[in-house]
Amino acid sequence: MSTLKQKTVSGVIWTGLSKLSMQLVLLAVTAILARLLSKDDFGIVGMAAIITVAIGMVNDKGLGMAIVQKKELKLTQLSTMFWGSVAFGVLLYIVSFAISYPLAHFFRNPMVQPVVAFIALGFVIGGFGIVQKSMLTREMAFKKLAIIEIVAVLSSGGIAVLMALSGFGVWSLVANVIGRDLISVVLLWIVNNWRPQFYFAMAEFKEFLSFSANVLANDGALYLITNADVTVIGRLLGSAALGVYSLALYVVKLPVTRLSGIVAKVVFPAFSSVQDDVPKFKAGYLKAIKFIALITFPLLAGLALFAHEFIFLILGEKWLDMTPVLIILSPMAMLKSVGTIKGSVLMAVGRPDIELKWNLAYLAPLVGSLYWGAQFGLVGVAAAFTLLYVATFLIIQQITNRQINVSMIDFFSALSESTLATCAMVGLGLVARYLFGRIFNGKELFVFLFGTLFCVFVYITALHFLDKKLFN
Repeated sequence: MSTLKQKTVSGVIWTGLSKLSMQLVLLAVTAILARLLSKDDFGIVGMAAIITVAIGMVNDKGLGMAIVQKKELKLTQLSTMFWGSVAFGVLLYIVSFAISYPLAHFFRNPMVQPVVAFIALGFVIGGFGIVQKSMLTREMAFKKLAIIEIVAVLSSGGIAVLMALSGFGVWSLVANVIGRDLISVVLLWIVNNWRPQFYFAMAEFKEFLSFSANVLANDGALYLITNADVTVIGRLLGSAALGVYSLALYVVKLPVTRLSGIVAKVVFPAFSSVQDDVPKFKAGYLKAIKFIALITFPLLAGLALFAHEFIFLILGEKWLDMTPVLIILSPMAMLKSVGTIKGSVLMAVGRPDIELKWNLAYLAPLVGSLYWGAQFGLVGVAAAFTLLYVATFLIIQQITNRQINVSMIDFFSALSESTLATCAMVGLGLVARYLFGRIFNGKELFVFLFGTLFCVFVYITALHFLDKKLFN
């Protein structure tokens, strides 16, 4: 078990370095592209996110999760999964290409069709790397995965910036997406020595599919939920409004996808290996959410606190109308950061069907809330999205916790220190923001710099008094 612990800790460190590096690079690339491209460009890619999100789900989870979860694997099974994944990717591309025309008509924007058709190539590209990536995840070889991700993000980001400077507009954003997928797959083949045989057995594929079916079905439901806001905004408010909303959502989700994703990605193979040892499972789960909150709570609260200054300095003045949207979405992102891990828990105990049923039940209220919120513009959509998520968070969290005998008292106790320290930071940070604004006459750079340093000091000090062991 010590080996498992070492691999898990090493995985968190290397995946953490990868995600931190990726977050900084992605933020830098996004900031440059936000200044070079228009809101409409971001809005068109936001509309194409209906396909982009699906690609990410299929390539990161889907069929590959069965390889990670399965205790014993044969080489013939890996070859079967490889060719099955490639065929599945080709099928999804054909479907995506077919719906690209009605999507362009639905969003009333002809540029959506070629953008969707090109981005959908990610299904085919990703299919060639799913098995290799899953094998490295199963082996907990997170150092290799981290290096692959960092190189892919740096390379595709550089290509996107060069294209934007050369006047390629929206295609710069498309190249960033496709380039990252293509470079990742090439590197996976270089790093992983396994090569597929010309072998496929339907019986073996069906065996993997019995586990993956619920995961894929849940991905389908999650896909609909993830794209509900994009669909409503794109249809009712237009591409420019969707560009503002998409960028705001992207910014608040960075800590969720790039920091919470560290733990969620690493703990699934770790949880799967101790799925029969409930006490160890429970302890690992509570420790995981404790350390997620330790980072994401103050980061997202600070982002909301200095949203105006952050947007002005990083993204540019033309994006300032996204300030209230970003602030309203931040509480949702805080809860989502600790809720992200529930998928790993449910898959590890073999119950992805629970998340599937929840997502299906959640879809109708979400669409209704977003449609109602859209009547009040972007702020209304953001408020409806956040209010529904906050109102329903405890229900699905309690259902998940029951699977490993975690009480809600245990759950909230794990988050208590980070929550209290964050509240202290926000309270004093509001006062500091007002004072710094007066002292520096509203200069965004100085307000942001000194305000951030002050908030970091308050948070660390509060954490030290609340729990010295956690602080250390």
